[in-house]
Amino acid sequence: MMTLPPDWVTMGEALLIGLIVGVERESDREERHAGLRDFVSIGLAGGLCGLMNQPLITIGALAALTAMLVIFRMQTPGRTGVTTEVVAVVTFLLCVLTATRSIEHGSELAIALTVILALFLDARDALRRFVREVLTEQEYWDTLRYLAVIFVILPVLPDGAYGPYGAFNPRRIWMFVILVSSISYLGYFLQKHLGHKRGLLLTALVGGIGSTTAATLSFAKEVKEEPERAKELAAAAVLANVVQSPRILALLWLSGGPLLGAAWIPFTAMTLAGLGYAWWLSWRSEARGTTAEAVKLGNPFRIGPALKFGAIFVLVRFLARWGTAEFGSAGAMVTSAVGGSVDVDAIAFSLAGMMRDGQLGGMQTVVALLVAVGANGVFKTAAGYVLGSREYGRALLMAFVVMLSVAVAVTLALG
Repeated sequence: MMTLPPDWVTMGEALLIGLIVGVERESDREERHAGLRDFVSIGLAGGLCGLMNQPLITIGALAALTAMLVIFRMQTPGRTGVTTEVVAVVTFLLCVLTATRSIEHGSELAIALTVILALFLDARDALRRFVREVLTEQEYWDTLRYLAVIFVILPVLPDGAYGPYGAFNPRRIWMFVILVSSISYLGYFLQKHLGHKRGLLLTALVGGIGSTTAATLSFAKEVKEEPERAKELAAAAVLANVVQSPRILALLWLSGGPLLGAAWIPFTAMTLAGLGYAWWLSWRSEARGTTAEAVKLGNPFRIGPALKFGAIFVLVRFLARWGTAEFGSAGAMVTSAVGGSVDVDAIAFSLAGMMRDGQLGGMQTVVALLVAVGANGVFKTAAGYVLGSREYGRALLMAFVVMLSVAVAVTLALG
């Protein structure tokens, strides 16, 4: 099988980059600017500079290209933007990147960036309409704050165990704050663009996959602001918590061992019971006319409530670490109750390992896991009462009672 020399492949990639950008620019002829032939030439020039690997030649070629673009721009005073000129420089640099062999995966990165660039150029009208008509000024600034919480604050926080029992982990605590903020942020835009019913449903499902505790607290914050939506938001919170059971089963499957075989029937029954209760709660809300027809959306990002939830998370995490340190693996039920109140996933992994090693029997392990889920439900219910409303907390309490009662009954029936 004949293969092309590497230099030929490299120049072919540079030609492809020039073609992709050139075709896109050729299709946009509202104003006079460089077209397909120009960008193919720019691409080949960038590829040759990359192959020769002579910095002075590359700098000279880039300076010459910039000078020509400036002269061309001066000869077309009627144009209102410099997009094509900037894209021409970017195309040249992408072709240099794809031909620079000292950069690992440089060609793949250059082609991927070229495709992204072409998509953004082609979506000009949609982006302009989005910025001018869809995105409000408040949403824009709140989005910047949300990104700052993730990309500015999180990277500088240490990832280590501090304080008594090593309960204070700044990075993990801030990750919880981000989860609460993210669910609230995502829910805002889903409800805005999909309607509050479908948007709330998707928010509940996504929030349940990410963190049922964060989702429950996020909905509690909305209940505090809009008490008339308590039943509707409670149904969403219950649905988010229903996702917890399939997620636990997935974790047990990943951890291996016999616990999955012992737990899948009770947890499947708990999932079905939760789905039924969530549907009944939603139906009751609509039947009584308590579902808001026009949801009043506030700001998409609020850091204050998320910080309060983070403080609660720190307190419960400390109690969980204290319980584990004092009772150890011998007190599986106590450890499950204390630790499960804030992190059922970690308890599930721990119990799976203990059963796999023969430290616990099947029935005892399933009961310990249900104790962890129950303790988690107690914490969420208490938070729902305090941070949401009495109606919201009562709905959560009934949901956990129904789900756990069914799971316990099935467990006892199986023996």
